[in-house]
Amino acid sequence: MTGIFIAVIVLVLGFVIIQNRLAAAQNAVYSGFSTIQIQLKRRHDLVPQLVSSVRSAISQENRLFDAVLAVRQKAIEAVGHGNLDEMRDAEAELSASLRQFFGYAEHHPEVTSTANVLELQKQLEESEDQISAARRLYNGNVQHLNTMLDAIPSNWVGYLMGMKKADLFALGDDEVRAVQAIPEIDLPGARP
Repeated sequence: MTGIFIAVIVLVLGFVIIQNRLAAAQNAVYSGFSTIQIQLKRRHDLVPQLVSSVRSAISQENRLFDAVLAVRQKAIEAVGHGNLDEMRDAEAELSASLRQFFGYAEHHPEVTSTANVLELQKQLEESEDQISAARRLYNGNVQHLNTMLDAIPSNWVGYLMGMKKADLFALGDDEVRAVQAIPEIDLPGARP
């Protein structure tokens, strides 16, 4: 009788320990996702300031500015919906739009000479770094949770608790192509 009692206590204690570890892993995923949302909001808040600063330097390119702001609004709505796939696609579109925007700015010295533009560009680059760090943290937490939900006996406890695997915050299709593309290097004095 004492052996059965001890076995039941060990099983209950094991269940509680595993459930607590799963709950901690799941909370880390939620926290990581929240961090991504905060960094994306910071990025979204910087875009109108940048567009406004550049718009004052060059007024004839309103189409480009309006396109950047429209893509930003789409990204804000995606973050509001909380759908990971929608967020990933909208953020990839915003990144592409900002690359085009900065490409334009680099070819027009009157834009990049403005102190406000340089400061906002620096802040956006900083924001991109923080978004990347938040994605890495989130994806590490997702990997930890998903591993626990795959491993025995924590997968049994997870099943009993109704826990599901989380999705990674992966690169969008455009970002994957950009990463896989071979960069063009144009060195002065290099022979073709």
